[in-house]
Amino acid sequence: MPAESAKPALEQISYGLYIIGSKDGDEVNGMTANWLTQCSFEPRMVALAVEAESHTMTNIRASRVFSVNLVAEADTRLIEQFVEPQARAGNKLGGIDFRTATTGSPILEQALAWLECEVVQTVMTGDHELVVGRVVAGGENREGEPLTLKAMGWSYGE
Repeated sequence: MPAESAKPALEQISYGLYIIGSKDGDEVNGMTANWLTQCSFEPRMVALAVEAESHTMTNIRASRVFSVNLVAEADTRLIEQFVEPQARAGNKLGGIDFRTATTGSPILEQALAWLECEVVQTVMTGDHELVVGRVVAGGENREGEPLTLKAMGWSYGE
């Protein structure tokens, strides 16, 4: 049976939508991601898949840190803005206010919640690189329902 026959099943997998912050020196960047999961309780770690040739992955390799910004279901315009990488302009990232904390990776003021991670391991996985990050900081900016791929009407079964 060809791999293409798996596409309908792959499209049923549940995904959240996140904005991943990265940095390289003073440069910061943000991009939309959906392949993220917690992979350890002790220590707290997450696994993130990033396109291997992306600007964000280049930054993560250089700095060995990244942030995860959880987006509210009501903030679909925010997630759409970060489908393409966004650059810094003063204290804004693509026009969105952000701050930095422990790692220097951008934490969006509009995010529901956020995590900062230090890279523990990376593994090539086809056209993406799996990044395992130890959570070093995190917090909640406000309450709300997190945005999902399904709520956006998007699918990722290609």
